[in-house]
Amino acid sequence: MKIISLGVPELDRSLGGGIPHPSIISIEGEHGSGKTVFSQQIIYHMLKEGMRVYVISTGNTSREYLEMMKSVKLDATEFYLLGKLKFYSLHIKDVKWSEYLFPLFISVIVNFLDIKSKYYDCILIDDLSTLSLKVEPSRFLTFITKVKNLKASGKTIILTFHPKFFHESVIRNLKASSDVYLRLKNASIGSFQVKILEIVKLWGSHGERKGTVILEVNPALGLRVLPIQEVSI
Repeated sequence: MKIISLGVPELDRSLGGGIPHPSIISIEGEHGSGKTVFSQQIIYHMLKEGMRVYVISTGNTSREYLEMMKSVKLDATEFYLLGKLKFYSLHIKDVKWSEYLFPLFISVIVNFLDIKSKYYDCILIDDLSTLSLKVEPSRFLTFITKVKNLKASGKTIILTFHPKFFHESVIRNLKASSDVYLRLKNASIGSFQVKILEIVKLWGSHGERKGTVILEVNPALGLRVLPIQEVSI
């Protein structure tokens, strides 16, 4: 197992040194809570460590995603051009999402991850909750089993999701199966907006870990930890 630094010393210390690889990383949070930015922080530093990363996105095109990373000081353009970062968007032109398509996408992704497994070290699915709509818990648990098998073969799998779209049994299984389980929330200090990172579960890291970290996404500085203890959620 390898510990990946996230490039923010205060954040690394809060995580006991960084993020373990291989691992299953689940990032829970409401809309706008920073799930995508935090997952980008992880994959960027995995890329810097020489790893190959696949991103499956349900909300962005490759151009939008790379621009988003660049806006928070995580310019991954060179990795993308070198083929170290591969991006797959689930936008389908002129096709509407339906109860038929949701389960189909889950099955397609499972097959895709299996077929392409030798070409990546880390896979990020952002946002998994979109794919879970109208999907039976039993089918989703099959997906979780597949993810666990990939981790056993030396892969890191990062899953971001909004909890309200998941059945309670699915969230319980995600927590049980994950090596790292993080929860992000929006918060405010007066008129100042911040993100609260709650470290629910973290296996494989070393050193002292904090339960809660307060973050700011600053366009000029990127992701940073704020030394503030009390906020209004």
